[in-house]
Amino acid sequence: SVAVIALQLMIMRALSVTHYYHFSYLVISTALLGFGASGTFLALFFDRFKQNFAFWNQLFLLLLVLSIPVSYGIAQSLPLDTQYLLYSRSQLLLLAAYNLLMFVPFFFGGTAIGFMISYFKSEVPELYAANLVGSGLGGISSLGLMFLFPSYLLPVMITPVALLGMIFFYISVWGGRSRTLHSMMGAGLLITFAALLIDPPYNVDPYKELARFQQLELQQDAELIEERFGPRGQIDVYRSPTFHYTLFAGPQATAMPPRQLALLLDGEVAGAIFSISDPDKAAIMDFTPQSLPYRLLDEPPNVLILGENSGVNVWLALRMGAERVTVVQTNPQIIRLMQDDLAEMGGSVFLDERVTVVNEDPRIYLERSKSEYDLIHFAAAESMATGTSGLQGLSEDFLLTSESIARARSLLSADGFLSITRGIQSPPRDNLKIIAMFAKAVSHFSEDDPEQHLLVSRNYLAANTTLSRAPLSDEKINRFKSEAAGLQLDLEYYPGIVTDEIDQLNIIEGPDGTHYSYIHHTVNEILFGDADAFFDDWAYYVQPPSDNSPYFHDFFRWASLGAFLDTYGEQWFQRLELGYVILVITFIQLSVAAFLLILLPLAFRWRHYAKSPGKLPTFLYFFFIGTGFMFIEITLIQTFTRFLGDPIFSAAAILSSILVFSGAGSAVQKKLGMDARKRILIASGAIIAIMLIYLMLADPLLSFFIGFGTAARFAVTIIMLMPVSFFFGWMFPSGVNILEKESDSLIPWAWGVDGFASVAAAPLAIILSMSIGFSNVILLGMVCYAGAGVVSLLWKPIEQ
Repeated sequence: SVAVIALQLMIMRALSVTHYYHFSYLVISTALLGFGASGTFLALFFDRFKQNFAFWNQLFLLLLVLSIPVSYGIAQSLPLDTQYLLYSRSQLLLLAAYNLLMFVPFFFGGTAIGFMISYFKSEVPELYAANLVGSGLGGISSLGLMFLFPSYLLPVMITPVALLGMIFFYISVWGGRSRTLHSMMGAGLLITFAALLIDPPYNVDPYKELARFQQLELQQDAELIEERFGPRGQIDVYRSPTFHYTLFAGPQATAMPPRQLALLLDGEVAGAIFSISDPDKAAIMDFTPQSLPYRLLDEPPNVLILGENSGVNVWLALRMGAERVTVVQTNPQIIRLMQDDLAEMGGSVFLDERVTVVNEDPRIYLERSKSEYDLIHFAAAESMATGTSGLQGLSEDFLLTSESIARARSLLSADGFLSITRGIQSPPRDNLKIIAMFAKAVSHFSEDDPEQHLLVSRNYLAANTTLSRAPLSDEKINRFKSEAAGLQLDLEYYPGIVTDEIDQLNIIEGPDGTHYSYIHHTVNEILFGDADAFFDDWAYYVQPPSDNSPYFHDFFRWASLGAFLDTYGEQWFQRLELGYVILVITFIQLSVAAFLLILLPLAFRWRHYAKSPGKLPTFLYFFFIGTGFMFIEITLIQTFTRFLGDPIFSAAAILSSILVFSGAGSAVQKKLGMDARKRILIASGAIIAIMLIYLMLADPLLSFFIGFGTAARFAVTIIMLMPVSFFFGWMFPSGVNILEKESDSLIPWAWGVDGFASVAAAPLAIILSMSIGFSNVILLGMVCYAGAGVVSLLWKPIEQ
């Protein structure tokens, strides 16, 4: 159980580097598919296997040990190209093969666990508890391994853990050892040694920057000079004469970019490290849109830079006369790298006496900060616009929500500004969503009018959106116009702008028959027109993100699919937001696979089950608890990412808490002396009540603890979820207890139905979160548990 849950987290971390973030959540579905299929497998063959329990269980454990390195290695070697999933039937087949390969070790792990539970029926609560506690320990221990090994090696490092399970089982059947068991034990040892000695393929998605730098390194045009790895991400630093990454500098620049190093995080460029030691050598930054907000300030500012990775924006702040600069960076390894190993190659900017570096998640820092700032620079959002592929669309971003912007604005001084600069695309998406987010942050969280606080300007590369604390005075507006003209920026909005007077210098697309851009058109629609009608009509989803649905990078709209086909013809797929599409495709694939591997094979034994009473209640009960559990678990992982500041930490904390305390609940519930149906009604009622309290009190509770350290927040998360997790552990074994007394032949079938529901519910929970928000998905989970409670009443006792 430790190996199985740790393997999930290790694959999640590995895929975040070699592929994309959205693949990580799908690992949970794939693991559940393996567990569900194992239940069906046992339902078909359990009677045969139980005749030689020791042999078959040792074989299942051996196949788990073998499948971890082999399945992962083969999957990583597949030429999967996510950009062409809908163009190529072969790519769809490769995605299906990839998911099925990942499924194999979880299938054998689930088979071993399910075989034990089915064989030792009277010890189900104890075995189920051991399974869950072991899984919880796997979630916690896996975080330590992430500091020790590169991400692509992490999955195979779980092979020795699986081998330990095999060894302990071998010892437990000591009295019945045979030559076959000896041989299998020896094979397990050899496989483990081979897995540790032979590195798996390290194939990075060709569209990630890491793949490009690896190719340059093979051509001797780049050099990897530093590498770090941990739960928060893999860091690679390259030196290459081909790398020039001064974001958004305009054509009027009279200074050349300095020598640079490329800083990559999880395979994507996170910034350029200027190889300089003096702000004078960063003169190129004077010609960027990011410099404009500094030019609107009267005094040397106190600056807060959120999510700065490489120090470039710190050089800008120092050049613009900042009195103090506070840099907030989530990853402590980036900070240590800049201040130690790279200090002489540009990292010294983090050591400047005017600079304070805080190791904290930017959103958490905003929540706990009581300081006042003249300028808050959202450097974490500063990049070229989300690419046409939209492969980051499933990434939660709690820094880019209306609530986060409102909180940041409350920390500004009377004349302060907050600023985001982001690349332009056509038709525009990112900057429109930023404008909508800024407007909502003002209108919904203050009594101010957003039209009096907003400034938008751009060059041909990027748009800068600035929000003020105080209403903009005529003097500030005139300075904005003058400084923008000096930077050759087009003015898209300022209070009092006259549309007819707009004269584009950097011409970009606008509504037909107009002389202005879509950005100006959008500001007018959001501030002065029918914003809801605009959002409904626009080609992309640009409604402002919230903490309840923090998907800034998601722009996909089903309603626009026909327009894409008509407008772009054969190129329509290149304009689509692939993150969401791949999620839907994988949901369909996994649901079909779950049906074929879990439910359909059970039809071959329908005559056997036809004699068993309570088939419909059994199906409904285990379907409800499988769906409800995954709706709540997946959504909690997503929501606690804001509190813990990292999705991997959140997954580890949620899985550990739920699994450990579910195990405790499973171990305790049977000893209470209650009827199984009564336990189900108590547990389902408790789960609903606790989750209602969570929905009402979670935000103030988490806000109170958000200023604590990571370890303390991790502990708070585990403790907060302890009560509901305890009652989660009652539901499955209580259902099994009913079947044990009334229709024990349905136990493997129940395992399969629960697995099928869990497989389909995991990606569906993410899809629903993006559509209706986290709180509504949790409510749906509660409805499922209410349904399970009602269904338990339909199980009629067998008439004696």
